[in-house]
Amino acid sequence: MSDLILCGPCSYAGNNRNAERWCTVCEEGLCTDCVTVHKSIKTTRNHRLISTDEFRQIKHISIHLTCKDHDKRLELYCKTHDVAVCLGCVPSHHRACSDVMPLDKAAENAKRSTALADLEDTLTIALQNLPQLINDRASALENLDGQTQTIKNAVNDTRAKIMKKLDDLEEKLLFELETQHSKCKSEQSILLNRLKNSEQNLNSLKEQTSQLKSFASDIQLFLGTRQINKTVFKEVKSVKEGIKSVSNYEVNLQLHTSIMALTNEVDQLGDIHIKKNITSLPFKEAKVDQAQIQLRVPEMRTIKNIRLKLKKRFEVNTKGFLTCLSGCTMLSNGNVLIADYLGSNVLMEYSTDGKHIRDIPCSRTPFDFTIIDTDRISVTYGNEKYLEILNLKNTTVEKKVTFDNDCYGISYQDNKLFISSGGIVITDIAGKVLKTLTVDCGLDLETTIDRIYYTVESDQTVHCISMAGEEIWVHKVDSLVDPGASLWMIIIMYLLLIRIC
Repeated sequence: MSDLILCGPCSYAGNNRNAERWCTVCEEGLCTDCVTVHKSIKTTRNHRLISTDEFRQIKHISIHLTCKDHDKRLELYCKTHDVAVCLGCVPSHHRACSDVMPLDKAAENAKRSTALADLEDTLTIALQNLPQLINDRASALENLDGQTQTIKNAVNDTRAKIMKKLDDLEEKLLFELETQHSKCKSEQSILLNRLKNSEQNLNSLKEQTSQLKSFASDIQLFLGTRQINKTVFKEVKSVKEGIKSVSNYEVNLQLHTSIMALTNEVDQLGDIHIKKNITSLPFKEAKVDQAQIQLRVPEMRTIKNIRLKLKKRFEVNTKGFLTCLSGCTMLSNGNVLIADYLGSNVLMEYSTDGKHIRDIPCSRTPFDFTIIDTDRISVTYGNEKYLEILNLKNTTVEKKVTFDNDCYGISYQDNKLFISSGGIVITDIAGKVLKTLTVDCGLDLETTIDRIYYTVESDQTVHCISMAGEEIWVHKVDSLVDPGASLWMIIIMYLLLIRIC
């Protein structure tokens, strides 16, 4: 049985006995009798013993306890180089280091060290990042599939339009052919009928001449010959006039040059172009390079201890007679992006020293927006029942999502959008509604990792709820004219408190 752990000392003596405990220092199993002996010996009585079940939880985790250079046990720790060393490493690499200490001394209180806390924090934050990154790439694949299907639909539509156009052109050409054929045939038929009539008339005159010759008197023949001769002359003259200029028609088809080009020169319906946009997905970092020191419990501070200090003020060039700066945030490049709900159809970007950088065009006057990543933002338009995802680089609309109610405040958290729209509507980036929180939400909304904040203008309050919609606290300040301002102040102080504590 591969999971069986034998007693090390007994196995050395040739006896196979199951181990009950594991010594983390000697790195071998101990049976019940050997545990008693282990604890009675002065050099081993302080060794840490764990159960074999506990050892099985960590036996597959690779921890190197011997020096890879000298194949000796790691017994010392150099604080200067933050590395465990053996006795052979000190003369060769750490002779000048004054802070080499015993490894067991350095490892004291390891479970309460900042290095362990930071490692756990790094793992936690990395695992928090990965679902967002996975969802982003899954969304990218979904978008790629959607774009491919859109192209397929466009090809089918184009083919149908081409076939419809060809059917129309064929019908038109055949109608023209029939018209021209009828015209030519009519002209040829008229001449043909005239010649047939002349043939019939001349045959009749010939018959009359023959009869006169056989049965008439000389006087009748004399006079008849002259009269018939005049008629024959007139008929022959008519025939000659009719055949003097005779048209022979040849019907040919000359295809349009564009049709010829389509069949002879065009070798494919279109070209597929791949545009590769390089972007960096957001990844929240954690501290990873802390020294192995004992963790101190910081002094807790409350929000009442936080004081805000004005660092910079600048004027915004508004676009209309009235101004309502309804949305504001800082971009990854350090610039400030501002929405003026009573201005024009743009978002205004300023540098932190107040210099106007550019205007980003929008479909309506923007009410609020939120940063999705370094390239994209999502914008709401107040009394318009939709939001848009805009690309900041090329200022194009990547997606438009419609709702049943007006869309005001918006926030992005954990690959989800939180929208104030007849409550708080939670969607994914593709616009699929994941959940709707039935709360009396006002115009302004913001989120942190596990909290949602929103205003209620009617009673001048700011509410804090959990992601499940459970109310945590309500803040009311009667002197505040705009609860939206209160919301931003509370969130700023909340974030500062988290950073300080």
